Amino acid sequence: MPRVRIATGCHPHNAKHYDDALESVLRERLADPRSAAVGEIGLDFHYDFSPRDDQRAAFRRQVRVAKECGLPVILHVREAHDEALAIMRDEGFPEAGTLLHCFNLDWDVLEPWVEAGCYVAFGGPLTFKKSDDTREAAARVPADRLLTETDAPYMTPEPLRGTTCGPEHVVFTAERLAEVRGCAPGEEREALLRRLMANARNLLDREPTAWQRRAAASFYADAFEALDGPAATAIDGQ
Repeated sequence: MPRVRIATGCHPHNAKHYDDALESVLRERLADPRSAAVGEIGLDFHYDFSPRDDQRAAFRRQVRVAKECGLPVILHVREAHDEALAIMRDEGFPEAGTLLHCFNLDWDVLEPWVEAGCYVAFGGPLTFKKSDDTREAAARVPADRLLTETDAPYMTPEPLRGTTCGPEHVVFTAERLAEVRGCAPGEEREALLRRLMANARNLLDREPTAWQRRAAASFYADAFEALDGPAATAIDGQ
């Protein structure tokens, strides 16, 4: 499936498990040329399934990994946007990009992220009846920084809220986004959909980075060295 892209990271819920061994596994996964981003990473101070200091440490370490690998980051941030922004400013935003995942708050929260050049993904909450503040924020994001998503199997958009969310439900969010941004049916809405697709590809559908090429070559070389017999000789001789 050549168009499939993978994001790999340690979610803040699991940050208490992040250590050198897990980071080594993360790097191995990121060497896969289909890996397009490090994520979801970030801070979740709503559930606090991991201690906050562990979340902060894992977040910082993975931002550094992303920058080393030349990959963007996908951020999960809940009830911690100010601190997450401070960490990103301190560590430095990756040149490859930053995506704020499933945003569902207001423009005051979002504005500094947009000013920092981040992409913003809107999911099902954009369609919810009480999400006027989120819709106002979505209307103000620059067109070249907009994305839609589902966060499946959660956050099912209206009119299917209450059922299990799937990738196909992104059409409802995209339709609502077009309405929010004042895109008339027809050419204007088609142009918005093309823009959303272009944004996704610009951020995530890239050629392997230089780091990925080096890491993949090293990984497979190690695998070949572990082979015994004629097969190893044949591979080495090619």
